[in-house]
Amino acid sequence: MTDPLFDQVSTALAGRYTLVRELGQGGMGAVFLGKDVKLGREVAIKVLPPTTRAYLGSERFQREVQLVARLSHPHIVPLFEADEVDGFLYYVMEYVEGESLAQRLTRQGSLPFDEAIRIVAEVGDALQYAHEHGIVHRDVKPANILLSGGHARVTDFGIAKSVAESEEGKTLTGTGVTVGTAAYMSPEQASGERRIDARSDVYALAAVLYEKLAGEPPFTGPNAQAIVARILVDVPRAVRTIRPNVPAHVDQALMAGLAKVPADRPPSARAFVDSLATPTAERPATVPRPYRRHFIAVAMVVALVLAAVLAAVLIHPKTPPPRRPSGMVPVPGGSYVVGGGQGRPTRTVTLPAFYIDSTEVTVGAYVHYLDSAHTAAPWRQQPPDDWPATGILWSEAQRFCAARGARLPTEDEWEAAARGPDSRRYPWGDQWARGRANAAGASDTLAPVGEFPLGRSFVGALDMVGNAWEWVDTDTLTRGGQVRHVIKGGAFNSLPQTATTTYRVTLPDDRDQLWNTGFRCAASIQGANRD
Repeated sequence: MTDPLFDQVSTALAGRYTLVRELGQGGMGAVFLGKDVKLGREVAIKVLPPTTRAYLGSERFQREVQLVARLSHPHIVPLFEADEVDGFLYYVMEYVEGESLAQRLTRQGSLPFDEAIRIVAEVGDALQYAHEHGIVHRDVKPANILLSGGHARVTDFGIAKSVAESEEGKTLTGTGVTVGTAAYMSPEQASGERRIDARSDVYALAAVLYEKLAGEPPFTGPNAQAIVARILVDVPRAVRTIRPNVPAHVDQALMAGLAKVPADRPPSARAFVDSLATPTAERPATVPRPYRRHFIAVAMVVALVLAAVLAAVLIHPKTPPPRRPSGMVPVPGGSYVVGGGQGRPTRTVTLPAFYIDSTEVTVGAYVHYLDSAHTAAPWRQQPPDDWPATGILWSEAQRFCAARGARLPTEDEWEAAARGPDSRRYPWGDQWARGRANAAGASDTLAPVGEFPLGRSFVGALDMVGNAWEWVDTDTLTRGGQVRHVIKGGAFNSLPQTATTTYRVTLPDDRDQLWNTGFRCAASIQGANRD
């Protein structure tokens, strides 16, 4: 069976290039092996998605590719030509025999340490050269690193910018972002920042090195949304816990390269590579062999001292710092403006630090709890595991949280986590923005938790507005003396006026009214105030 795209491109380029076979396909287009009719050389021809042409147009695309074509570096695959034919935008590159780093990792898993460092040094050198010429790659990943003749060569330089801009406005559920690409995105890329600089490539380079050493990227998940949510919130696991023989200074350099804030990363690709090769006082190297006898003697003395210290600690043990509960993010203690909703005046409160779930409690988590408690589920037909658990009574939500050693957040805590210290109307700011929450027509049903990562709050909590209403541990009394509990945040069918951080509704503990109401848990932190 023939490929229609192969046939179309082959016909369109006849007389200039002869297509031989397809080399691969991905979110940024299809790549074919071709032969230059005039020069007789083999080339790689990449055909971009139609959305790129619709957004950029042929002239702008060719101008941007021409800038990249000026790059001349031994570890960068050169571009020969860019053009449009029969509605297709394409560019022609040198064909590199060998395999991609992605194929190597799939075949072999993690790489030997020395080889992993050598490859990242060559890629870092290519990135540094491009950055000095004003070009940011934006899509550094194993699939764009080709291995040939014992060396690494980077491809698709600068093209990601064109495609990323053509995909602007799509959510991560669209075709613009694949799971493979998401795994190497910097937090600023994942959150939709427009200003991306060289430090974003540094993050991606660190993520690639992490995978070469650990056998998997720093953050994994079942889909792009889940990966992005982890990139924005979670701290990567130290690579030495997976591969203990990695030097400590390399582990620390990786953590710096994967910092959430660009200013906390090495300022350049060269600086990152240098940090891998050059131990400092903070990143000590392994002791050289000629000095090991002296080191062992000193170590014995140090061990005796440490033994004495350990004995003192055992006699006067200190309470270890609390561990972050699984799936929760910390909310710093301090002053927060709360209220302003129906029957709730605006005021300033001082709260101690606490934890709150990064997403609504999922159906899968709730079912696991029900199974362990030998309790029947509240649904006639179980929803998907990654949806928020809805139709849950307030009292049932409290019992679930208590089983985790947690509780429902108070209304003040919920608003603090959603609004932040600058008292935002929405978790991302004071203006409604489409694509940041499952509300106001974004969908006609509940969605998997974390599917709208651009709507995260200042602490990284997702879905604080939209998707499902959420119980909080705040009660009101009706005139008739009936107890009602407060729900916050709106649901998928809420309007922007009600899917806010301040809007509130009170409901009785009546399951018939709770089909779109879920919850998340909170837990206290001792001695961790912001102020």
